[in-house]
Amino acid sequence: EPTTPKSPPPLRSFIDPVWSDWGTLNSQFQTLVPPSEIDYTIQSRLPWNQKADGNKCDDILLFMPQMFARNGHGSQLNSYLLAAMVATFLGKAMVILEAPQKYTKYPNGSQFGCPIDAFQNPEEFLNFKGNDHSKLEMREDFPKGLKRLIIHPSWISRDCLMPTCKTFDYNSWDAVRKGQRDYFLTGLPPKEIICQEKKGDVKVTVLGGEEVRQFFDRQFKKKMIERSAKHAREMAYNWAFRLGGTHYQSEVFSKMTKESDIWDYLSSLLSRSGLVTFQPWIARDVREFIKTSKMPLDSPHDAIHVRRGDKLATEAREEVVNYWHSQGYERQVDFPLNYIPFTHYLRLWETDCQNVWKGLSKSERTVRTIYLATDDPNTVKKEISNLPRGQGGTVIVGGCERVKFVFSPIADHGSFHLGEGGVVKVDCVERYKRNIHSIADLMILTKSNTFIGEFNSNWGRIVRIFRTQLNDMYVMPDNSFSWADLFGLSKNAKKEELVTAETPVLVHDTRVAFAEDKSIPPPGW
Repeated sequence: EPTTPKSPPPLRSFIDPVWSDWGTLNSQFQTLVPPSEIDYTIQSRLPWNQKADGNKCDDILLFMPQMFARNGHGSQLNSYLLAAMVATFLGKAMVILEAPQKYTKYPNGSQFGCPIDAFQNPEEFLNFKGNDHSKLEMREDFPKGLKRLIIHPSWISRDCLMPTCKTFDYNSWDAVRKGQRDYFLTGLPPKEIICQEKKGDVKVTVLGGEEVRQFFDRQFKKKMIERSAKHAREMAYNWAFRLGGTHYQSEVFSKMTKESDIWDYLSSLLSRSGLVTFQPWIARDVREFIKTSKMPLDSPHDAIHVRRGDKLATEAREEVVNYWHSQGYERQVDFPLNYIPFTHYLRLWETDCQNVWKGLSKSERTVRTIYLATDDPNTVKKEISNLPRGQGGTVIVGGCERVKFVFSPIADHGSFHLGEGGVVKVDCVERYKRNIHSIADLMILTKSNTFIGEFNSNWGRIVRIFRTQLNDMYVMPDNSFSWADLFGLSKNAKKEELVTAETPVLVHDTRVAFAEDKSIPPPGW
């Protein structure tokens, strides 16, 4: 087993200082990782971009994201990542099919609302005084569905066109998707249909969010971690390469056998690939929104995610019960609160500031900023008000004497998560504002120096994916045989000295608030 890495991840601030010297400012708000950590050479490195490959589009995974449109950001982004993992594992181009306006419940064509760019006449939008913006004329050519949120990169779509399959319309494709249920329930691989296109036959596998999850869990997951046979290792190498890995990185991945290492390496490949890159209007409006906060953008900040709401009665309930049992309360009717108190999160955090301040005089100790993302801001603010006061409006947390808490500029906007609040009840402009608030929160969490949260929610799992980073200092152990080793004549005879002190993946300081005994699920799950 590798030891503790000698090279911890560098401190993070929201604004990437490396990128700021030559990149655009808006691009700092377009990804969930610092832009300098993204490999922009992937596109040119993949085989179908190095030569005229007439067969690059003969095998397509057609992803239909509309089925998860009512879910929150975390669920929809995880579904997208999982579909990308399946497509690249199977060696398929991934094409997205969005629902036409008449087949969606959203008057504006997207669950992510409508920015000013979506309207035919922006001036008419700015002068509009009503509450129902769906009465205004929308641009027909503006991206719909998931594509209104993110840019689907050509390195995974291979710039393949949507198959026509002669006379197929959206309902035809949806019928094929629904038919996949019989296949995953009976243990069969996904059904492929053959479409006769102008350039030849095209194999098309149609999956929505639920089908991707079912096939992954029932069939693909086991194959993805298989490394015992040469063929399995070759598949792993090719998979990593299709996700943008270099030859060396793909070699490293193909030799991994521990399941958690495999998932972490995949997370870091996804993170550095730029697969989740937000549309320019999202970046622009997230930037404007974050500017109104009290967040320091050019110095490190920490973040805590406190998810209560609907999770208290479902996934998080077991952990709430376990917490209060650990505090000596046996009967649930005697629990002082029906949630885990905020002080529990702070106890996990305070050791960080004690380590940073070690050996510094009080005058040298700078204020530590903690950003709070929560769907229960009023209760958390009351909990903070009970903490002792520090200097200059700060708060004392354990041994940390200068702590500043920052909430979203509109922490009381009512719905922290996009999936809440109904579909047609919310005006598309208001839905878009909520979308921007949530993406801003997500971006601040992933780019924090220290993050405290949990992985019961899709939100927390997305955050962890984008806090992983490939370790450039990692060197694969040399398992080659030599006679010098056999007779103990090697200079590196001690076994422990043969083990690299570096790990393949660096995870930026991430602390689990509860359920820490549970394994980290695969990326996209």
